[in-house]
Amino acid sequence: MTKSGRRALFLLVATTVNFLATVLMIAALLVAWHFLAKALGIPDGSPIPFFVAFLAAVVLSGFAYHKYLKRLQRRPDLAERYGLLK
Repeated sequence: MTKSGRRALFLLVATTVNFLATVLMIAALLVAWHFLAKALGIPDGSPIPFFVAFLAAVVLSGFAYHKYLKRLQRRPDLAERYGLLK
């Protein structure tokens, strides 16, 4: 497989993992909100927690994705193999 092919496959897998991490974070944040709202006596059903959970999950998974790619760029063997150097 060529370097371009490895790069495309790497980015496809990394993007898929990032998407799944975002979905899992949304679910975890909504479950946490449900238990917190129940403990505080806040009524469920407001769309605001869904919006906040979505934004927080996108920001957190994007941050984690960026950190992971930066860590890979510091490893010359992987960076050269997958063509991650700029």
